[in-house]
Amino acid sequence: MKKTLIALSLALTIPGLSFADSPIKTEAMDSLSSAQSFVKNGSYSKAIEEINYALSKINELTAEQLLSFIPAAPEGYTLKDKQSQGVGAGASIAGNAGANASYSGSNGSTINLNISIGGITGKVASLAALGNLFAGLSQEQSAGKTRQIRVQGYTGTENYNSGTKTGTLSFQVGDKISVTFEGSDINSPEALKTLAKSFDFSGLEKSF
Repeated sequence: MKKTLIALSLALTIPGLSFADSPIKTEAMDSLSSAQSFVKNGSYSKAIEEINYALSKINELTAEQLLSFIPAAPEGYTLKDKQSQGVGAGASIAGNAGANASYSGSNGSTINLNISIGGITGKVASLAALGNLFAGLSQEQSAGKTRQIRVQGYTGTENYNSGTKTGTLSFQVGDKISVTFEGSDINSPEALKTLAKSFDFSGLEKSF
């Protein structure tokens, strides 16, 4: 329990996850302080509740930091929306934190970007790549074309369906981060690759 408290406290102070004082950070620190008091008094169930709450706040802070990795809109597109989300109890499945962005093209196309850290969701890019590898052995024309590409030294799995003009481009960054670009009404997968070229994969990997 004590080691958990120390780890959570460090998460708020290490360079990659440091934040200026904010209401969310204050809530996290207050919960950690309360958890320490409950541990000293032997109220372990209450301490766990406070630790879980502090963890959810730390995940919110992490998610907010992810927003800084949302790239500017490529030529012909407009960044319409971006948001972040930290996860509490469902972190083992949904991941610790995530960020999303949507881009609208002047030709009516759309591109959605998703960044996820931790949990099954954070590893979805590698799982998807494995699935596409086997699917590609007997892939039907309607399923689109899947291939591996390299962007900034990172290997991505690209799938594009010329019939529906839809596609995805997924990257596994390290062992716990996935970055996925999804396009609709796109004339080619190059639109996804162009946006990926402006994404700071290296900075994301170093920060998390």
